Amino acid sequence: MNRLKAILGKNALVYMRVFRIYYYDLVRFYNYSNVKQLFSNEDAYKGRLTILYHVIEKGLTMPETRLGFGLPVIKDLIELLQKFKKEGYDTKCLEYQHSKNVLAEYFYFHQEQAYTLPEEITQQYQEFSNSIIQAPQVHQLRFTREEYFKYKDHPFDLFSSSRYSCRNYSSRPIPAEILKKCISLAMKSPTSCNRQLNRIYVITSPEVKEEVLKLQYGNRGFGHLASTLFILTANISYFQGPNDRNESYINTGMFAMSLLNALHHHEIGACPLNWSVDHKRDTRLRKLLHIPDNERIGLVISAGYLPDTLEIASSPRLEVDQITKFFA
Repeated sequence: MNRLKAILGKNALVYMRVFRIYYYDLVRFYNYSNVKQLFSNEDAYKGRLTILYHVIEKGLTMPETRLGFGLPVIKDLIELLQKFKKEGYDTKCLEYQHSKNVLAEYFYFHQEQAYTLPEEITQQYQEFSNSIIQAPQVHQLRFTREEYFKYKDHPFDLFSSSRYSCRNYSSRPIPAEILKKCISLAMKSPTSCNRQLNRIYVITSPEVKEEVLKLQYGNRGFGHLASTLFILTANISYFQGPNDRNESYINTGMFAMSLLNALHHHEIGACPLNWSVDHKRDTRLRKLLHIPDNERIGLVISAGYLPDTLEIASSPRLEVDQITKFFA
């Protein structure tokens, strides 16, 4: 009896420590993310603008762009830009400027295709464009396969700057030995205290790929073209205390970037796909791939050899000085 009480007491203490530290995270996320959709500050607007314009720029780079795609997103983007300006936020910021550039490209693309968009959307855009100063239009990026991989064996600054997320793939399969070489390179990624916790599931079966893609948000229009999917997980049994709670995501993220670089080196295009899903989808993927309960799913990566020509979302980045603080 005394031993049972001691065990229950220890477990209760551990549970409270874990609960407190997760509660700390929960409160911060609930209060300061835009999960409540209140748009209480400028950054909340910027985050939503980025999500909306990225949907459109991805659509413009699809292997077969569907005419008239994304009309609800276009409507929401215009309305959010108007609200952003009305709030007095910085309309010179990257998110605002790129949003209006992507909008301009969307309407120009349909004009070039002689496709008539709904009058309501066209009028809404016309009223918006008349209220702003239009900057030079920015188009999505276009490459030949040779141009895209031009710097794959160059110094790291050129190599790193040349890699983009690719959503255009050819039908040529990737040999298993090449996939293993890429994974071997990725295994040089840093790990927490050298704990060997990264796990990877390589999917080449068309039937299994189809089922995985049904569970992941964000691969519409291109996911089915990928010859290979990678599912990256981390074994949480390696972690010893509640302070380690986020280490699996950190390790998976570093491993993923190393894998993306390895794929680029071997002239394979790739695109990381989020695993921002509810528990039902997570459970279904675990069952499909027989993923053990002690592994936490981090993300999915689509990959494949590239076609002769491809288009890539421009997705501009902030300047270094906008994200950096020095403490000397």
